[in-house]
Amino acid sequence: MDRTTPPYDHISVLTSLILIGIVLFLVVHVPTWTLASQPLGSPLTLHVSGDWLVTLILLGLACTGTDSVIRCHPRSRAGELPYTFVFWILPGLLTVLMAALLPRAPNTQYWFMGLIATAALLSLVVAVEYRTVDPSAPAYRPARLALNLVTYLIALGLFTVIYDSKARSLLTATSTMVAGGLLALDLLRDEQQSMRRRLLYASLVGLLLGEAVWALNYWRVSSLTVGGLLLLLFYLTTGIAQQHLQENLNRRTLLEFAAVGVIGVLILLRYSP
Repeated sequence: MDRTTPPYDHISVLTSLILIGIVLFLVVHVPTWTLASQPLGSPLTLHVSGDWLVTLILLGLACTGTDSVIRCHPRSRAGELPYTFVFWILPGLLTVLMAALLPRAPNTQYWFMGLIATAALLSLVVAVEYRTVDPSAPAYRPARLALNLVTYLIALGLFTVIYDSKARSLLTATSTMVAGGLLALDLLRDEQQSMRRRLLYASLVGLLLGEAVWALNYWRVSSLTVGGLLLLLFYLTTGIAQQHLQENLNRRTLLEFAAVGVIGVLILLRYSP
């Protein structure tokens, strides 16, 4: 087998298991537990539904399945991949996003189309992840660019869904912080720096996003507008982090990012629904 040829048999098994799990949303009904507490001095009621349990199971399947695919790569077998968990991020968060979106389908036809799209996207993402294991492979650069695009699309979807939940800021900010930090780590995974430093930069990106959504919860705008603003902040912060890790950050680069930020905000506010 060629070094860049993904193990499609493993990928098909993973996709099938995820689809079976998503179908369980329709037939399995798990009781809802209610947890009450008073964090930060104010009451917080958390409803843990069966959907949460199924989503966690799907997340686990996506991560372990992706890990089995990545470990088929010759670099992994040779012990050249000290960290494989970074390859779990996109398949795992894509699964969570689709598990959150599919129950919102207006009818069975749209739900079935979404299920097919989920299978196609998940298979594609895992296959492309495999092609980015070896940076020296000819297919690496286009594969990495494709994953970058997927990362931004997943970020937009997750930020929008989290804000649209209208949950307490403690929950939405924390969820956004975790999702943003993980997605930032995926974008920074190929930088020639230690994992500790990349984790630090990704954590800072997640923290900024969490603080931003905490403030945006007091602003009455559409969920898509907030998702777009958070995506713009995510793009700017990860871009600056990448430039700093590459030691290319200077005044000109900062001005370019600032210009993109201002233009992006103006466009979002002008055309927000």
